[in-house]
Amino acid sequence: MRDAFAMELARLAADDPRVVLLSGDIGNRLFNGFKDAFGNRFYNCGIAEQNMISLAAGMAISGLRPIAYTIAPFITARCLEQIKVDLCYHNQPVIVVGVGAGLSYANLGATHYGIDDVAMLRPLPNMTILCPGDPLEVRAALRASLQCDGPVYLR
Repeated sequence: MRDAFAMELARLAADDPRVVLLSGDIGNRLFNGFKDAFGNRFYNCGIAEQNMISLAAGMAISGLRPIAYTIAPFITARCLEQIKVDLCYHNQPVIVVGVGAGLSYANLGATHYGIDDVAMLRPLPNMTILCPGDPLEVRAALRASLQCDGPVYLR
């Protein structure tokens, strides 16, 4: 599904110059095609996920369509306040992508368990949550997310 996401993202970015990708210091090889084609639209924000969400909010306010991508518990639990205040309260069109949800990264310990991300984000105003189950759905979910006028969590 990650490969399908990366390929669809590159296709969508070719059609929409507002699409920018922010990474929480993962997916570097995964996004080589994106970086090669749109290097000035890729931002490795490092392991500063809260800052990445606030940066994405500012980009959205400026008219860009940011997509923030990192491991599910890091982009949800660590960033809940920024998602709530910067994205949801202001209804900013930022796509928050949580990869490796569930126990995908369980071998790295409890800090990497992505088991409560949907529960945390469901009560937030203006938030749309999409949970694709296969590569076709992830492509469709990404396309649909870019049509939303508010924040989206793509799990």
